Amino acid sequence: MRRLMIVLLAALAVLPLKAQESPVANLSRDSILIGDQVRWSVSLSLNEGETCAFSIPQEPVAPNVETIRGFAVDTLKSRKGVLSLEAGMTITCFDEGRVELPPMYAVLAHADGTLDTLCWVGPVLEVGMPEVDVENFEPFDIKDQIPYPLTFREVLPWALGVLVLAALVYCLVRLFRNLRRNRDFFGREKVVDPPHVVALRSLDKIRAQKLWENDRQKQFYTAITDTLRQYMASFYGFPAMEETTAEIFDELKDKQIDARLLDTVQELFSTADYVKFAKHSASQAENEEAIPTAVKFVNTTYMQRLEAEAAAKQKEDE
Repeated sequence: MRRLMIVLLAALAVLPLKAQESPVANLSRDSILIGDQVRWSVSLSLNEGETCAFSIPQEPVAPNVETIRGFAVDTLKSRKGVLSLEAGMTITCFDEGRVELPPMYAVLAHADGTLDTLCWVGPVLEVGMPEVDVENFEPFDIKDQIPYPLTFREVLPWALGVLVLAALVYCLVRLFRNLRRNRDFFGREKVVDPPHVVALRSLDKIRAQKLWENDRQKQFYTAITDTLRQYMASFYGFPAMEETTAEIFDELKDKQIDARLLDTVQELFSTADYVKFAKHSASQAENEEAIPTAVKFVNTTYMQRLEAEAAAKQKEDE
């Protein structure tokens, strides 16, 4: 196909032209105002077996003429072995005057192998200036911006943003309100484990970690004493977490705790202080007795309160 196109274009230079038979190329308008666009084209019908090659006009096609849409060949229709073609381009001009467009050429190859050169005479385009009535001309002010209606696509992101913000504010308000009422987000009352259950669960977890067996005595005794401090603060209602060992046991003196148990727990706290602050290494026996001592203190004090409450209730019933 490429070779055929080269042969057809080369024929333009050797085949004779018949000027008297050359039609005039088409213009969609023979006169325009400066800046208007006009279609410059030619039409051709091909019989079955025929091919055609157009010579593309060089740009600029004429002085002061500019191309808007380049040269292209379009098929208009095909019926009964006849193919109708249109070739052309869209041009414009920004200078007033008479513009003579160049001719268009094409090579037609017949089914029997013979070639004909086709020529369309270039038309004349008249370019005029728009008429302006200078005497009666009245300048107009700049027009206001044209308001366009909002579309659903433009409103949707803002609507979704407002809904998300409203949902977030609602969730925060609901959460804080329920927290003040000691409820969860859905309004259900929080189930708070009693202090002795929390303490026993924590001590059981510390026992399972076996910290003192891994040369982590400081972490071991810190975890035990912190658990007992939290239990004392919740169970007895004094700030055990902020007090020293001596201050804690001053608070416990009037709690009617068994003296031997209280001494044992005080020894546990003293050992913990030596381990944490004096780099003391506790003995095997002290390590093994630490958890049982803490568990015994929690269970004993809890049972002591239950017995006191039961005795008080029985006394009220009497």
